[in-house]
Amino acid sequence: TLEEMERTMIQQALEQTGWNQTRAAHLLGISRDSIRYKMRKYGIEEKK
Repeated sequence: TLEEMERTMIQQALEQTGWNQTRAAHLLGISRDSIRYKMRKYGIEEKK
């Protein structure tokens, strides 16, 4: 689905940027607030 694709893209962008939300948002062409909202929406958390 579209949501699964969006979640995957966000996850990959975060991994590529070392979990830097600002840089990941820039890569995706969205604001930092948007990526933070979507991370909460999809339950995306950095694995430690």
